[in-house]
Amino acid sequence: MTVEWAELDEREWRLYGGMHRMLLRLAGQVPDGLLTQARAMLAEGDLAYLPDALTMAAVELGVPLTAQEVEILRDLFVALGIEGEPTGVDQVAITDTTRGTGHRFSPVSPEVAQHVRVPAALDLTAEIPAELADLQEELVDLTDHLVVDALSEHAGTRAIWRTWRSGPERLANEDVKGWRRVYLAEVEPGVLAWELTLEAQTELTQMSESDPQVEVYWSSEELPPYHRAAREAATLLWKRR
Repeated sequence: MTVEWAELDEREWRLYGGMHRMLLRLAGQVPDGLLTQARAMLAEGDLAYLPDALTMAAVELGVPLTAQEVEILRDLFVALGIEGEPTGVDQVAITDTTRGTGHRFSPVSPEVAQHVRVPAALDLTAEIPAELADLQEELVDLTDHLVVDALSEHAGTRAIWRTWRSGPERLANEDVKGWRRVYLAEVEPGVLAWELTLEAQTELTQMSESDPQVEVYWSSEELPPYHRAAREAATLLWKRR
């Protein structure tokens, strides 16, 4: 399977791309379940209730949006022919920066980390460090392989990482105690990143992953602090050669 390159007009690219960037920036700032659901709605074209869901969450959680994001949400209503504005949009705090989220990240699961000291980041596409050779089968599992298989089939995918994330407590999912997986994928500009996100989310859901977290970003764009921190403490599972 290869990437479906964009056949969207300029306005559609602005709306879909803008919404995808907004959800990337909100990662770690809003509950995992909301983020997973919003990304599924975007990829499936189920857009009518998405602006309301995001503005209401921003107000209730005190999460600021950028002026450009608020404009995208308003423009989405116009594009859909919906009268009025997203619920509570005038109450959303506006920012021009993205704050850190206070999460901790690790390149390996907490079970592995208990038994061996690991580097800050791992590259499993190269030679495995000698001190971790005996743990090779514990460094990746079937869930990792399924995500890699799904995303690496797309010609525009450049690299795939997995990290383990903990905290902060205020956003913790009741079904997820402590650490959980987060996947990151770097793709070429022009790739429909929101569709790849949903594809990986679907694979993870089938593996009983609750509210799967998949961050697909374009290689030409600057990462928010959350993603930079995740990348700095991640395991590189695959890269295109």
